[in-house]
Amino acid sequence: MSWFKKIILGLIITISLFSTMKDYRDFGVFGATGLFIIFILTTIFLWQWAAGKLPEIGTIQAILILLASTIASIFVINMAIAGNLHVDLMEVMRVSISHKPLFYIIFCVIAWIKVVLWKWLFSDVHRNMLQSA
Repeated sequence: MSWFKKIILGLIITISLFSTMKDYRDFGVFGATGLFIIFILTTIFLWQWAAGKLPEIGTIQAILILLASTIASIFVINMAIAGNLHVDLMEVMRVSISHKPLFYIIFCVIAWIKVVLWKWLFSDVHRNMLQSA
């Protein structure tokens, strides 16, 4: 992996980590912990997949896995908001979907972009593994 790609990867992980730590203020301990666990699991999955260590998982499956983690993140966020406001979870979900549907669409687009970006970042590593095999 070139130094340029390593810097980009480091920036992506650092920015995501700081964003996740900011969630503590917004969503409390429960929400931040849930989002941090999802962040760690997603990062480990993307690293393993993009490096070619999960050859049975194609690009579409990787996008679907990221969409599943996105749904889990949204659920944790909605649970934290419901807990902080002392309202019903279903009411928070209904209001958030009806008032901010673009928020959910953006999450889906970001999942696709993440998969493509990580695949590109590890393209040299994956190519070298195929050549050595």
